[in-house]
Amino acid sequence: MKYLLTSVVMVLVAQNGFAKCVPANEYVPFIGPAAKPDASGTVPVGMYSRISPDGRFVMRSFSGSGLSTVTLMEIQKLADGTKGAKAYETDFNNEAFPIQGSWRFLSDLDGSHYRVGDIVRDQKNAKRQFRGGISGFYTAAAEMPGATDSKIGIRSLSWPNSNSGSGLGIGDTQGVGQLTNQIVTVKKNTDGSYEKVDSSREFIMCDNLRKTDGSLFSLPMISTNGSEFSALPQNPRDHRMTMRVYRFGADNKECVPTDDLNVPASKAIFGFPQTGKSAPLVFLSNSVINGQAMYGIHLYDRDLKRTFFLGDRSKWVSADAFPGMTRDGRVIYGARWKDCGTCAEKTGYVITDFYQSEDLNKFRQAYPDQAKSLKQCVTEEEVAKVEAEQAAMYGLSQSK
Repeated sequence: MKYLLTSVVMVLVAQNGFAKCVPANEYVPFIGPAAKPDASGTVPVGMYSRISPDGRFVMRSFSGSGLSTVTLMEIQKLADGTKGAKAYETDFNNEAFPIQGSWRFLSDLDGSHYRVGDIVRDQKNAKRQFRGGISGFYTAAAEMPGATDSKIGIRSLSWPNSNSGSGLGIGDTQGVGQLTNQIVTVKKNTDGSYEKVDSSREFIMCDNLRKTDGSLFSLPMISTNGSEFSALPQNPRDHRMTMRVYRFGADNKECVPTDDLNVPASKAIFGFPQTGKSAPLVFLSNSVINGQAMYGIHLYDRDLKRTFFLGDRSKWVSADAFPGMTRDGRVIYGARWKDCGTCAEKTGYVITDFYQSEDLNKFRQAYPDQAKSLKQCVTEEEVAKVEAEQAAMYGLSQSK
């Protein structure tokens, strides 16, 4: 038997008895209007995608001529037991973004924040909760730890551009600039609505790195707890154009280097830290694994300092550049795929259990001691727990 540990064995002993592993790979096609070709004759995957903590929703920009510019996609179970991804329309502009970590809100480019449940129920007629944070393209945001109804901190990260209105004049709209961040404080009202109660100034960042990594970056992404960010330095002293990880300094201006993925990447997106481990990152890149170039979705384990390829070699898959990771540890990304060489191409989402990936199984066999810290798989029980927690956050019932 080639790989014994998780890809074949679907039941394992967990702390409280027996728990069933999720599938190693699931393929979820678009359904309804989202599955129809647009004016170009193809079904758009979308250009910018963000994955919710439970994997139920995907925020997708450039959704094609048949739908609104930005759609909120829901992955749901169908009557026949399979899964499909349906679209909810929004009035958002391209590269609108969710508040990472909690997904309590979705933000349009002008800083208008909406609740997920309102988008699902009312779509384009959803009511705005408040406006705040950095606005404009290339922005990401995350909810900071310790939220209560009376105090929810949200840190946004971007660089000044013509859409931000900051007037700082130290960035551009071409994807390169000096980073800035801002923290807004939000509270929940007795009627269930939210309002902004405080806002910091915009902090100009990373001047302390001018002699090492430089102060200009591209492709920034914030961590799920708002304490770190990934970005590609444009003028590093070592001349290596590699994606790197930095911690926000206590003054909100210094950038503290913490990790280097040692590869260029389209964007490195943070997962959630598992018990006793650092938050991993997932990205699309052409990495070399055991001497072989592997193009597709990868996961960088910051404790092992190792990159793992997550591709499914059983079929042809063309992955999207914006994967994401759920709180339970699954990786989800947009893709096109074929189930056989002559089959029709499908468009939708791939859900992958990193712990059951072929590359990780090889690593377990070659380095059993190093692999001891890695769990065997993501279980259905873990997924159900996260789904229940997020349903309450969205103001929705659990997905059927």
